[in-house]
Amino acid sequence: MFKKVLVVEDLDTVGYGISAMLNNELHIEKVVLTQYCDEAYAKWQAARMKNDPFDLLITDLSFQRDHRPLTIPSGKSLIDKIRSKDQNIPIIVCSVEEKPDMVKRLIEISEISAYVLKGRDGLKDLKNSVRAAFEGKRFLSAKIERLVHSKNLFEIEEYDVSLLIYLSNGLTQEQISNLFTSKGVSPSSLSSIEKRLNKLKDIFQANNNVHLVANAKDVGLI
Repeated sequence: MFKKVLVVEDLDTVGYGISAMLNNELHIEKVVLTQYCDEAYAKWQAARMKNDPFDLLITDLSFQRDHRPLTIPSGKSLIDKIRSKDQNIPIIVCSVEEKPDMVKRLIEISEISAYVLKGRDGLKDLKNSVRAAFEGKRFLSAKIERLVHSKNLFEIEEYDVSLLIYLSNGLTQEQISNLFTSKGVSPSSLSSIEKRLNKLKDIFQANNNVHLVANAKDVGLI
């Protein structure tokens, strides 16, 4: 089993619950808990420099902001920074986020070992995910597994990324349609763009275009 684990969780009760489970049920020798991604990265770097690296990283994705200035505002940013220097450390995400495309990108690009959904079975799933990660296996909470492998989920294409970028830059759907037409991008009709945006809203669980852009930015798509 892992001997040294770094846990990044800003809610006291959740963080202490995770630490207690790791200590008492999985008998992990050293669990370091921090509430900030910047602090977590500093601890990870220091341990690496001392040739006493962490064996596993468990992190949330979203963190409440307070008075402290941050350079690493999210778990996704923390994962990216650590992955840029270490491709091997197992990483488990423990979050309330249920966006299937974000999870797929974390698996395929960031190569996380597990995605655990916080909730009624959260600690049980987390314990199973740690065991799976130690064995070199991947673990997904049941609901996340269903969402990720849903037949209704389609791959994000370059067309969708362009559409979201133009939308984030303040262009209206009509302006995007005209721009696509002038560049020979197909489909370019207003109705096709509206249908595509509605499909993207379903995937990203967005209520409107502003929410859609925000969620696309959250997962690093744009």
